[in-house]
Amino acid sequence: MVAWLGRAPLPVLVVTVFAAVYLAAALVLAGLWLARRAGHSESLGPLSPGLLSPLGLIFGLLVGFLVADVWADRDDAAAAVSREASALRDVDLLMAAFPAQRPEVQRLLAEQIDQYVAEEWPEMAGGDATLTVAPARLVAVQSLVLSLPVQTEGQRVAQDRLVTAADQALESRRTRLVLSGSAIDPLRLTALYLVALTTLAAMGCIHADRLRRAGVSLALLATAMALALTLLCAQAAPFAGYFAIDPDLLLQVRPM
Repeated sequence: MVAWLGRAPLPVLVVTVFAAVYLAAALVLAGLWLARRAGHSESLGPLSPGLLSPLGLIFGLLVGFLVADVWADRDDAAAAVSREASALRDVDLLMAAFPAQRPEVQRLLAEQIDQYVAEEWPEMAGGDATLTVAPARLVAVQSLVLSLPVQTEGQRVAQDRLVTAADQALESRRTRLVLSGSAIDPLRLTALYLVALTTLAAMGCIHADRLRRAGVSLALLATAMALALTLLCAQAAPFAGYFAIDPDLLLQVRPM
């Protein structure tokens, strides 16, 4: 459920999160109304407004910790794509020292990037990417680089750098594939929702003697919570959703 939420289209995500939070607010308001009808309103409040501060702080801290994890994974994923594109570009440029083999390497790089865009990116967006399948064309480039005919000192230096660049491209690919499976732990997201529900209940109890005022307060607080949760869930999957990292950098370095 949480994985689906992070990969859902933005309108669906917004509707789902706002509906869940507004439902919690509605349940709190309905509970207050029922308590008043049953004659138990005095046992619910009004409570001291100071109760809201620690609960709001707990909610804010939980959101902050989760957002920090999400943004860290996203930054790492974007950096991995950037390193991969840079490494592939280095392979293309360094092959100028071996003009006879360069066309073959350029063909393999172009086909590999096309495969990344056509197959791997949709798999990462769906959370189905796996490390079990090696990038065949990039592996072929690595093998070709290791067997290059070195005749000059400049070619020897170029070959060493080519080996490093090919290794970096493979390592960066592995990193982005691993990070494509990033998602918010369902237990932590459930705990965050329960804290939000508790905070909404506290807000309702603070205004338990005036249901209209309680309704307005709950609506405002629920809207703020829903916005925070939407932002959190919308960026939970680095390669999916509205804020997905795209393969533009790889396409920019694709040999023509």
